[in-house]
Amino acid sequence: MSNRKYFYVKEGKPEGPFSLEELKSFNLKSSDFVKEVGSDDFHEIHELSELSKLLSLKHEITIPQYFATMDIRLLAWAIDFFFAFALYCIGILLPILAFTTGSTRTMYVLIGLLAIFPIQFISSVFLEASKYQGTIGKLILRIKVCNTKGLPIGFARSLWRNICKILGFFSLGIGFFAGFFSRKQQCWHDKLADTLVVKDRLT
Repeated sequence: MSNRKYFYVKEGKPEGPFSLEELKSFNLKSSDFVKEVGSDDFHEIHELSELSKLLSLKHEITIPQYFATMDIRLLAWAIDFFFAFALYCIGILLPILAFTTGSTRTMYVLIGLLAIFPIQFISSVFLEASKYQGTIGKLILRIKVCNTKGLPIGFARSLWRNICKILGFFSLGIGFFAGFFSRKQQCWHDKLADTLVVKDRLT
């Protein structure tokens, strides 16, 4: 461990590499970003339990600063929709094609399409409330859902957040579009549920 070298972010710019002893002299906080030489990503120090102990740091709750932009969030939603559609094809469409014919098949296919939305809704509720703090699309794009203090949300808040998304659809998208004019990129459902969507890593 003593031979390892680290970069750390100072005023938005990577500095280093430094030894462990040098890191100790910088009075770092648990929320500061560091990266071991050879590692791909920067992490907050509190995420690196071994390093955090060696630096004798305790995790301090800090207000999130790196908010996910609306274009990234929209892309995450598109990825989630793709996976929901794939589940529909495997679990609903294929059986319909295998066991129905004619006009009955067409009717079942169209009705089955409606299942995409509850699939996406249910998966969002459970995944955003899980330790991953995000759906498949969010995980791929390395963004996550948290409360306004940066902490994970529970099942009840995740359920309420996703129910509030329905307002965005009833408002013809205005509830989602409002995120472009929010400093914290909050849509209506984010504000109603007191949640944020933030970057999982400093990039």
